[in-house]
Amino acid sequence: MKQRFGKFGSRFAFEFFLETMHVAMIKGFRKYLSSLQPENIRAMVRENRFPLEPPDLSMVSDNPEHLEKISEVRLMEYIAEARPDLATAIQDMGMPGAEYIAKLRVHLLNTIKHPEKPLAESTEYELKEKMKLATCDKCGKSWPVPEDEATSIKECPFCHM
Repeated sequence: MKQRFGKFGSRFAFEFFLETMHVAMIKGFRKYLSSLQPENIRAMVRENRFPLEPPDLSMVSDNPEHLEKISEVRLMEYIAEARPDLATAIQDMGMPGAEYIAKLRVHLLNTIKHPEKPLAESTEYELKEKMKLATCDKCGKSWPVPEDEATSIKECPFCHM
C-alpha cells in the first residue's frame, strides 16, 4: 500500500508540475512548430519528418520516469493549443495523422531523454501499441488513442463533453 501511495504521490506531483508549467510548455511548442505550415503536414506525415529543432522542454527533463506517461492525447492537446491549424491538418489525415502523433511522441521522448544523440539517429520508431482514431460525436474532432483504451474514453480532450 505504501508503494502505491508513493507512486500516486509522485504521479500527482508530476501532473501538478505539468499544470503549473502549462503556459511555458505551450510557448515551447508554439516556437517548435512555428516554421510549419498546415499544407506541409501531409508530406511530413508521409515521410515521418519532424521539425528539426526540438522544443525546449527542459523544465520536464528532470522527470524522465514520468515523461513516458505523457500520452498521445496530451501531446495532441498541446499541439492544438499551440497551433490549432496544424492540429486540424493532422486530424484531417485520419489514421496516418494519429500514427504520426504517436511517432512524434516517441521522437520527442528520445530527444529529451538523450539530448546528446544526434537527431538523425533518433528517428527509428516502433509503435509499442496499436492505435485507433477516436472521434467526438459532439465537436467532430479526432485524436489517437491506444486500441485497448478506445472503449474507455469518457471525455473529448477538445470540447470536454
